[in-house]
Amino acid sequence: MKKIVIFSIALTIIQTSGFGFIETSRAVTQRTVDLNLDGIVDFTDYGLLTKFWLRNETQFDIAPAIGDGLVDWKDLTVLANNWLTEFGEIVYIQWLGHASVKIWTENIVIYVDPAYLTESPNDADLILITHNHSDHYSPGDIARVSGPQTKIIAAASVVTSHGSGQAILPGQTIETNGISITAVPAYNINKTQHPKSNNWVGFITEIGLQRIYCAGDTDLTDEMKALEDINVAFLPAGGTYTMNAVEAAEATGYFKPDLAIPYHWGRNIGTLSDAQQFAELAQCRVKIMDAGEIISSDNWLDDAPLIAYWKLDETEGDIAYDGIEGINGILYGGPIWQPEDGRLAGALEFDGTDDFAVTDFVLDPSGGPFSIYAWIKTDTIGRVIISQTNSSGTRRNWLSTNSPDGTLMTELKTAGRSGKSLTSEFSLTDGLWHHIGFVWDGSCRYLYADGSEIAKDDSHITNLESSDGGLYFGSAATGTDDYFAGLLDDIRVFGGAIHP
Repeated sequence: MKKIVIFSIALTIIQTSGFGFIETSRAVTQRTVDLNLDGIVDFTDYGLLTKFWLRNETQFDIAPAIGDGLVDWKDLTVLANNWLTEFGEIVYIQWLGHASVKIWTENIVIYVDPAYLTESPNDADLILITHNHSDHYSPGDIARVSGPQTKIIAAASVVTSHGSGQAILPGQTIETNGISITAVPAYNINKTQHPKSNNWVGFITEIGLQRIYCAGDTDLTDEMKALEDINVAFLPAGGTYTMNAVEAAEATGYFKPDLAIPYHWGRNIGTLSDAQQFAELAQCRVKIMDAGEIISSDNWLDDAPLIAYWKLDETEGDIAYDGIEGINGILYGGPIWQPEDGRLAGALEFDGTDDFAVTDFVLDPSGGPFSIYAWIKTDTIGRVIISQTNSSGTRRNWLSTNSPDGTLMTELKTAGRSGKSLTSEFSLTDGLWHHIGFVWDGSCRYLYADGSEIAKDDSHITNLESSDGGLYFGSAATGTDDYFAGLLDDIRVFGGAIHP
């Protein structure tokens, strides 16, 4: 009862005081607010939050995404905004290339139109086949994913050809394995390859509170226009035998999925440029996936998922551990762990002579929007904080202290003579802790310090120069004399633009 009263008072204060409802910079996901991952935001999560109140505990420091190092009212606000929100199982989706999709939770694995596979996982509980064409119905690939427990649900003509399975007709719904499968008519309206009379289909899979639509080979039909409550839609965008990019983008304006993913490109028909055109025209969020890429329901609406995070809280050893994808940093030159002197718990101290750490590849700056944030404490000017190698032998200094005034700058820029560094007037070299950041949103660069914008491009620029190597912490990656001197802490890289 005491906790209920405290929470009610806290919620009232948040709603009526100057704190307000604080907007966060990332989409709310199950892992953000359902702190114990039991499927609902409730007093158990509130209890976990209060247990670490006014402490630096990363797992419970849920607002903002860049981390302010303290569990406080901001985090309670995020919890209150999502009070009693229910989450289903986390759903994973993998695009296997062309028109093949894998969907799964901890309890069930589903394949839609498996084809052109190179592995044999034999892990399918359910296989869905939209129609008979060989790039969708492949007996060999069905065998590669099938196990003793596998069920097949397919268009009637596929069941006839395969000699087994359960037929499904357009408009029909089948409940099986605790999920719901609905067949959506899939046919051409201005072509002849997929006549409506064949009763071929796309599928809506309802799994873990998500409705995932794999359209199959189809044009923009009246049945597609009438769809509702679609969370993720795989739409063919290659043209020739299906909708093209413009038509697929038009489709998103009718049934408005939360997220659309172009497919049926990259093999025989359709190219990356078709997928990109779709992304430019679609009236919803779009994710262009790489073949084999996996997304999940706890982050597929994130504009900027956290893709690497070095807490730098180790106490010994020569490895700085990344807590997201295992992109660990290897220490060279003997930087010193300072477990008691960090801004957020521990930190890593560099001597400015020969100390640095290097990671494997994290991202290519030319690949799209991204952000990096870190805590820094230094009194030395003209030093590189974070940089990246390039196979051509050049370096890209992501963040550094300018000479002669010690102001924050970045040398990430466009290629050619027009490219120039972005500099600020904010001096970092006062020996105090500062939270610094670089953000690239696809058209402008930003520099941040202590939660404020300190520099921005005056006009839009084109893509940043490409770089394909790992990150260097504390050096310029080329063995020069501008090694960093001071403390680094809590380095985070996001796969999109995160603004404080």
